[in-house]
Amino acid sequence: MTGVVSTIWLAVLLGWVAWGALSLGLSLPISLALGLGFGVIGAVGLQSTLPVGALMAVLDPIAVVLPLLALRHMAATLGMPVQPFGTGPLLVFLLLYLTFLATAIGILPWEIYRLGYAPLPVALIALTLCAVGMWQGALFVPVVAIAGQFLWVLGWGSSNYFDHILHAALVPVVIVVLLLRLT
Repeated sequence: MTGVVSTIWLAVLLGWVAWGALSLGLSLPISLALGLGFGVIGAVGLQSTLPVGALMAVLDPIAVVLPLLALRHMAATLGMPVQPFGTGPLLVFLLLYLTFLATAIGILPWEIYRLGYAPLPVALIALTLCAVGMWQGALFVPVVAIAGQFLWVLGWGSSNYFDHILHAALVPVVIVVLLLRLT
């Protein structure tokens, strides 16, 4: 089932990229429909090609956060109410995530990553993320936490919970968002 989930996430990401490119010349509904169609065709039909295989090698494990961010962006563009991420929470996330990455690769002496393998710490992390999201009045973080835990419990994908809810691509994305807010 892991392959099916990865293919769905890849279809969403490819569809989001295609939609972004197509929206430069086409209307919103047409570019969105064509983009998502291209994403499905690309993820399913071109799965055994070198470009799609290379993309999967770079992104794997995709995690739930990247496709959910793409879907969130598409929903906001369609006019659905989406609460923007605040600058303060983005800065806090960036600092915490960079610290987490530093511990995962051994720069800092703690070993936080290993907590993602054990049921009790994972449950506490998911509950904490849900509480933070509810405290902020934002639904996105709890959805990511619950979707990630759902896949983790089923054993679809990585055996580490953090691989389901985080992705290294978030670092440049958050930095770009923060830099764009300065201008």
